[in-house]
Amino acid sequence: MTKRTFLALPGLFSAALLLAACLPTSALGQGGQPQFKTINIEFVPGERTVFLDDFSDMAQDEPPPHWRVREGAVDLKVAGNVRELYAKDSVHLNSPKIEVPANFTFELDWTGTGETTWTFLNADNAGVITAMVRGEPDGNTANFGVDAACDGCGHLGDGGIQTDTSQPVHFALWAQQGRFRAYLNGKRVLDVNQVNASGITHIEASIGGYRPNGIRRVRLAESAPDVSSVITSAGKYVTHGITFDTDSDHLKPESAAVLRQVFNALDKNPTLKLEIDGYTDSVGAAAHNQDLSGRRAQAVVSVLVSQFGIDASRLTAKGMGQSNPISSNDTAEGRAENRRVEFIRK
Repeated sequence: MTKRTFLALPGLFSAALLLAACLPTSALGQGGQPQFKTINIEFVPGERTVFLDDFSDMAQDEPPPHWRVREGAVDLKVAGNVRELYAKDSVHLNSPKIEVPANFTFELDWTGTGETTWTFLNADNAGVITAMVRGEPDGNTANFGVDAACDGCGHLGDGGIQTDTSQPVHFALWAQQGRFRAYLNGKRVLDVNQVNASGITHIEASIGGYRPNGIRRVRLAESAPDVSSVITSAGKYVTHGITFDTDSDHLKPESAAVLRQVFNALDKNPTLKLEIDGYTDSVGAAAHNQDLSGRRAQAVVSVLVSQFGIDASRLTAKGMGQSNPISSNDTAEGRAENRRVEFIRK
């Protein structure tokens, strides 16, 4: 059973405020952008989306279409641009079949004081990785734990951070060549190696354990390649790791890791010049999207110049709007793929 609830609650912030709400005024650079050189975020989201749900495809009074719901009920909470799958009590979700590469990233934006567990299973329905995140009753603590089923693995680690869990908490996993890292709000809280995470074909999730939970976004993607090597070999780097507040050219703090990688590529090659192209999905008027994409591309240029010291003559900005989609705009996954920034070698 699923309900759709329209809310105007002060604690229900847009996912665009993720991490940014925690930044002090002193952490802002020119133009009100975050001060990316001082933000301690190293997580780089994967590029090729394997599975994504932001609940934008969820209809009123219908279950979430990308999940099989069992043993409970969920609500869809809506406030402005925020859409949140909410569970007051424990509910079980099962994803469709997916093909997850051995090198992948998993991102989860969640709120609340409940426990949510995500089990990544193989074709034999055996667990490969299990990740748990939980908000504590004080409303100011987020804890996690990760286990793996491979030989010699078992419990990989646990820990937590202090943060207001009424605002979105960003939990991420990064599997890369057997190295397994976990992050809470961009802070690395686990870093282990020799973990076999291959063969994942679907996900089982339990949300709303002990206390209520809200889920804003779930994303699985193939790990991103190194920026410098891609630009050198292919002449173009496409990223979904540079993100903005909704309908805005204000960069999100979690863009820091990719921006630093682009800076490193420019710093290593003083003759490299880049055209920075901004793209949107097709939601909204084409003229508005064209203007928005141009302002976003210019925002990236401005940060690289003002905060990282890149010569402005080496960078140009171009707004591409909703042109040249690389996926269908009819699905949440496709729209997410089309919202991107491209760096073109000139």
